Amino acid sequence: MTTSITSSATQTIISAGGNPSALVIENGGIVSGIGKNKIINGNFAINQRAVSGTVVLAAGDYGHDRFKAGAAGCTYTFATLENITTITISAGSLIQVIEGLNLFSGNVVLSWAGTAQGKIGAGAYGNSGVTGTAVGGTNLSVEFSTGTLSLVQLETGSYKSAFEHRPYGMELSLCQRYYEVLPDLSGSGSIIATIAMGQATSTTTATCELFFAPKRDLPSFTFSGSLRVSNVNGGFLTVTNISFSSISPTSAAANITVASGLAAGNALSFGRISNSLGIIEIDAEL
Repeated sequence: MTTSITSSATQTIISAGGNPSALVIENGGIVSGIGKNKIINGNFAINQRAVSGTVVLAAGDYGHDRFKAGAAGCTYTFATLENITTITISAGSLIQVIEGLNLFSGNVVLSWAGTAQGKIGAGAYGNSGVTGTAVGGTNLSVEFSTGTLSLVQLETGSYKSAFEHRPYGMELSLCQRYYEVLPDLSGSGSIIATIAMGQATSTTTATCELFFAPKRDLPSFTFSGSLRVSNVNGGFLTVTNISFSSISPTSAAANITVASGLAAGNALSFGRISNSLGIIEIDAEL
């Protein structure tokens, strides 16, 4: 295997085995390898909101994880081939806000595959390889106009390198710092998914403790669709309302209301049963 080293005043590129940037060292820091990409879900593999078909978003609404519509909204479609998902934006723009905790001061470069143009912060739109400046500890947005878009990456330095493919589980975990759905959208059988266990406090109320991936801040909660709790006879009762209290970045109490049929003091399960589409959304997005 042939190895070569190319150096300038600010950058060293070590090439190996035909890889033109196997290791890049710029301004004293390694900018290739695990963790170099500050974009989360740059391959659009994570889609917890289960958007499909033609996705039409109002300004600020999220589609694929970590990507939201710009000021004029966004309309896009998407397709996946050999594990690469390509977004086609037909109107508006898509934005990702990168949390300042993940940034350090210095030059950054934004790269992607496709015909869309992109920009960093308030900078000008350009083709893949547009550069800008990050301020450590300060949130930074990147935005993409109409066209095709995949393999989005923001990294330290002024030179773009190969896209960092992270394991699916790692990418999902990164996304869940900002947004999570309970239960997940998989499963089959009489009970598709149990969200939590709890206890009835009266014939119409119950409390369950929810646990979830650590969030960047105290999250907000939304429930929709049909959720159920088990009653004293082993049947299921439809949840009519949920309020949330004792909220922390990792847990919350779900205070559940049903029409009737519970027995105070009895243990119960809370979740979604076959053919129901009930979910709880846990949101700490930027």
